[in-house]
Amino acid sequence: MNEIRKHYLELASSVCDGITLGYLDECLKWAKANGILLSPWLFISSKTGMSVEEVSERISPWHMEHGKRVDDEYEEIKIV
Repeated sequence: MNEIRKHYLELASSVCDGITLGYLDECLKWAKANGILLSPWLFISSKTGMSVEEVSERISPWHMEHGKRVDDEYEEIKIV
């Protein structure tokens, strides 16, 4: 697996449970056929139905509280 595909799957796995290389290949093929540059955020959005903004919040899930970084907890979205 090349580094780009590995990176996409790592990011998707932090948001989704059950994401596979097959899903990624399917999306990459569709994007190429339609002249679309597929970002990891768009890929995850297409599989979960979340907005790109929601995906971004889950990829980097933290906020500042009392001057300290606090990691947010999100339940992974099940992909079937």
